Amino acid sequence: MREGCKSVTGYDPIEVPPEFWEDPRVLAALKAKHVGRLFAVLTRWPYTFTQTRVGTAVGMQQPLVSKYIREVHQAKEMHVFRRIADGLEMPAHARALFGLSDDGEDGRGSAIVVRPPAVPIVPADLDQVEQLRQALDAALHDGAMAEASLEDWERTVSRYGRATRDRSADLLFNDLTTDLTDLQTALTRYRSASALRHLTRVTAQLSGLICLTLVKMDNRIAFRRWARTARHAASEAGDPLTTSWVLAQEAYGHYYSGDLIEALSVAEQAQVLAGKSAAVGAPLAAALEARVYGMMGRRAETQAALHRAEEGVSRLEGDALAASAFGYNESQLRFHEGNAYTHLRDSDSARVAQERALELCAPGDFTDWAITRLDRANCLVYDGDTAEAMSYATETFEQLSTSQREGIITLRGQEILTDVPAKDRLSAPVQQFKELLMLTSQPKKEKR
Repeated sequence: MREGCKSVTGYDPIEVPPEFWEDPRVLAALKAKHVGRLFAVLTRWPYTFTQTRVGTAVGMQQPLVSKYIREVHQAKEMHVFRRIADGLEMPAHARALFGLSDDGEDGRGSAIVVRPPAVPIVPADLDQVEQLRQALDAALHDGAMAEASLEDWERTVSRYGRATRDRSADLLFNDLTTDLTDLQTALTRYRSASALRHLTRVTAQLSGLICLTLVKMDNRIAFRRWARTARHAASEAGDPLTTSWVLAQEAYGHYYSGDLIEALSVAEQAQVLAGKSAAVGAPLAAALEARVYGMMGRRAETQAALHRAEEGVSRLEGDALAASAFGYNESQLRFHEGNAYTHLRDSDSARVAQERALELCAPGDFTDWAITRLDRANCLVYDGDTAEAMSYATETFEQLSTSQREGIITLRGQEILTDVPAKDRLSAPVQQFKELLMLTSQPKKEKR
């Protein structure tokens, strides 16, 4: 069938070049039944079909094709594989690798063997068959199919947690809102109590990630609104450890908004909810307390909070120590420790923590990397070496893209300038760094 000719299914198949089905990447994707990798090859050189065109061929919207390619969504149902095979006019050998036979049945040996009937077949009433299909579909959504879908949401949340470490906030925000739209639909679809609790917890986690992203973007009004939604979802899920994590994220938002008293109050709630459990929310909130007390100049409280954070990290294991928004490890702790001591103007203690944080910082984790270096620049200002501080801060900014600089990184740079002594503020290094900041922080109204 030529491209552009509608099939009987209502989709618009595309004529894929024959060599596509011999591409080693395609053969590997077919064997693994990995739809995302198949689409990825199809949309890149030398094939270059657009995601929209691929979606039209297989009966999907472009955002869903994008989610397959980004591996935040995976296919499990055979009807999806058949639809893709038909839409791409997959040849027989490719269909076999994809787990399909020429007649569209599952090629893994599970096809039904049809035997000649002993009596004449009476055609079924199509309306009754459709009602049966709808009832089965509803039952699957409430039962076993729901479980598979819930696991997929868990994987989606996990991927986003890791993406917070190296993806710019604006890109992450767009992807999160797309998936939250799908999640809203899922919440109205599932009716079993266990599925709803599970999805409500996922809602709390994704809403918490929206909070974190808005904090990085320094969008304070939207952050507060999403913080309420995240807290409400966590409460409805009845999961204290998820609520603890959500409150820890909220505490950071209050901190970057300048509301230190509220930040301390919410951080304390997060730790109380976590108790002595091996929960990420506890050390995350304790480290935030240390940073707040550092800004207040309260050394004893800063050190006590850092001690609680150390204890909390010592209880974590496995995925809880991963470089993710849902993990907390020594790299993050040393970053927060260095920041706390920077605000205390204890340059020696801050330098030790900063060096360790930079040593442990995961490749691509530009936020922690940049702020740690800006803390180092701030310490140099405190030590009276303004020229070296500005050189170090400028070098840091020049290694970031414009989108990476936006939000709290630029905010941190502006804070450093306020600590520069009056006698140095007109110096060339200070003016150069100020101009670099102005390129990122153009005046704009706060988003609502």
